Amino acid sequence: MTKSYSIFVAIMLALSVSAEGSLAAEKVRALIPVRNIDESLAPFPVAKYLGYYAQEGLDVDLLAVGGSNEVAIQIAAGNGDVGEATPAQAVIGMQQNASAPLDLRYFYNAGYRNIWSISVPADSPVKTIADLRGKKIGVTALGSAGTTYGKAYIRSGGLNPDIDVTFVPIGAGPQAATAIQQKVVDAIVFWDAANVRFELSGINVRPLKLDAKLEALPDVSILARNDVIRDKPKMLVGFARAVSKALDFTLANPPAAVLITWKMYPESRPKEKDPQKALAQGLKISQLRMAGWTNPKTGGKNGLFLEDDWKNLGAFLLREKQITQPVPTSRMYTNDFIDEINKYDRAAVVRQAKEFDLKSVQQ
Repeated sequence: MTKSYSIFVAIMLALSVSAEGSLAAEKVRALIPVRNIDESLAPFPVAKYLGYYAQEGLDVDLLAVGGSNEVAIQIAAGNGDVGEATPAQAVIGMQQNASAPLDLRYFYNAGYRNIWSISVPADSPVKTIADLRGKKIGVTALGSAGTTYGKAYIRSGGLNPDIDVTFVPIGAGPQAATAIQQKVVDAIVFWDAANVRFELSGINVRPLKLDAKLEALPDVSILARNDVIRDKPKMLVGFARAVSKALDFTLANPPAAVLITWKMYPESRPKEKDPQKALAQGLKISQLRMAGWTNPKTGGKNGLFLEDDWKNLGAFLLREKQITQPVPTSRMYTNDFIDEINKYDRAAVVRQAKEFDLKSVQQ
């Protein structure tokens, strides 16, 4: 072996065992159902920033793709390895009698309550869903999950969503805010974090009361193709374990999670110049979503699917004529990885969160 060749080999070996092990790590494309990753999705950037993915031998790219429907389609097409998506959209595509069934399944439950609400401006005379007869309902797009939930909410108020109201696509962010301010619509069906952002921009909205079963529908969770579930269980367990650790970290130290998210995604930071007021705004968004990350019925196991809740989801989709035949819960999700995902020192993660130096991520 020549000296030059020996040096080459040594360099390559050194690179392969670099601090993060990045060259040896398995690349994972994780699709996130928003246009911009923010505090409501803190566990994903927290897991990356703190090296939880790297500890599992993974090099994760977090890719914001705009919506749950897009996530499901792109994962099914092989344009991503894992993705978070609202199950209402994905389960519709899982039907065996669909023209092109989505060969997907959820493997980690990330949302134990429905994040969608139907709201009206705070000063609106509308008090109940029944009062929306003849009104215009704003949604991001007519094919969005908001429309699916919106029709269910309208029907729960004794109205016909195809006759008694009109659904109007108003986009998201500033475009949606303008539509509300200019009274283009009388009510909106948006997710929790979006409603908080409206409030922070000076547009106060008031949610209308929903049926308890609708409020308890499971929501955004993590899925993959069935062939990936079959062939790459280690990768999926590692990814979900990293997210689970980050969830525990976020629950134990919400300010740190918010600041880490802003560190990684500066565009998500509020425009408020005062650091304390900005943090309070970020915490309001984060803590609203945190309320649905766990459920006492799981017995402390992060990510565990609760069959009754998912049966309720299937019944909801069937009742709303979003599916034409029942989808078995075994087709929707698997709990096979949950025990392995939860095998880590949770106390150590919580301790890390409590001892985290906020100054290290303050801008």
